[in-house]
Amino acid sequence: MTDRRQRDKEQTIQDILAAAKRLFSEKGLHGTSLRDLEKASGVSKGLILHHFETKENLYTAVQDLLVQEYTARMAARREISQDLLEIITKAIQESLSYNKNNTEFRRITLWSYLEGLERTTELEKQFTTSLIDGMRAGQEAGLIREDIDAFLMPFIIRGTIDYWIRKEALRKEMGAEMQNDNGVADENLIDALVNLMLK
Repeated sequence: MTDRRQRDKEQTIQDILAAAKRLFSEKGLHGTSLRDLEKASGVSKGLILHHFETKENLYTAVQDLLVQEYTARMAARREISQDLLEIITKAIQESLSYNKNNTEFRRITLWSYLEGLERTTELEKQFTTSLIDGMRAGQEAGLIREDIDAFLMPFIIRGTIDYWIRKEALRKEMGAEMQNDNGVADENLIDALVNLMLK
């Protein structure tokens, strides 16, 4: 295959994935047709099927891409420091920031749940295992609470972040009712989560 054909193939795949990510985040898998994908990507239905075989395979590819992007950003944050407290704080900050600023990631995650299409990739398992191992190392070093199972900690953090983001309007309304004009900032949540984990 010539360089140009390879570049064209790669660009075509990227165009399909970009359009699919946007459409799947708006409509889910079942609400998105191949015709929608064709129109949004500018790539024929036949070529979409040539590259991905089925719409479900394309959805899986989008899920995999989103997990890769998320885990790569999280891993990059962890490599910045050797200080465990700083690593935990930066990981929580990055997770909150990524989830808050990446609407497509959040929406596809929710659509996957609603449509019964949740799946765990090997990369996601490895990443979660590394988080659990990091928490266990913190417990062994005497920095992290031992009364909470290290296995639960990443799920507690991620669940709290998901709820925090989804309930932004509720937080603002309750802040106004409680005369907390400043509201509670993201930094307060990060500090609370870090403090909950520390010994």
